[in-house]
Amino acid sequence: MLRARTNHTSAVLNGEIYVIGVDAVEVERYDPYNKSWCAISPALKYVSNFAAASCLGKLYLVGSCAVKYNALTLQCYNPVQDLWSVITSPFIPKYLSAPRCATLRGLIYLIGDNTKKVHVYNPEANICMGKHEGDRGNLFFSIAKAPQHLSGPQ
Repeated sequence: MLRARTNHTSAVLNGEIYVIGVDAVEVERYDPYNKSWCAISPALKYVSNFAAASCLGKLYLVGSCAVKYNALTLQCYNPVQDLWSVITSPFIPKYLSAPRCATLRGLIYLIGDNTKKVHVYNPEANICMGKHEGDRGNLFFSIAKAPQHLSGPQ
């Protein structure tokens, strides 16, 4: 990386690795073919608890800021334009502590450490389609993308 960092998150988009962190506004991209790092446009909003995922050719940063009552922010990076935008959409949860996200079949799943609910965001329709209640207790998860021969088309 161009700058050593802790408390960061990463995601793969278009065969490149994106690392977001320290202040969750600084973003770097690693090109494994050229074995090189470069800085890209910084995210627009500061978040202290955050996660990232790629979906439909874009990078999504979901985060909250504990000093602002865990108010949730969803940001989207367009690699073609090297631009970030803040997503405003109906039904995105207003508060989510320590949010995490994962993508599956064109949808982004959001979860926090203080809830049993899994929120589902559809970036094509720009709407959070609802939530799934966990069976019991808090949900703790980490999702890894399965190889295509196991998961089918994305």
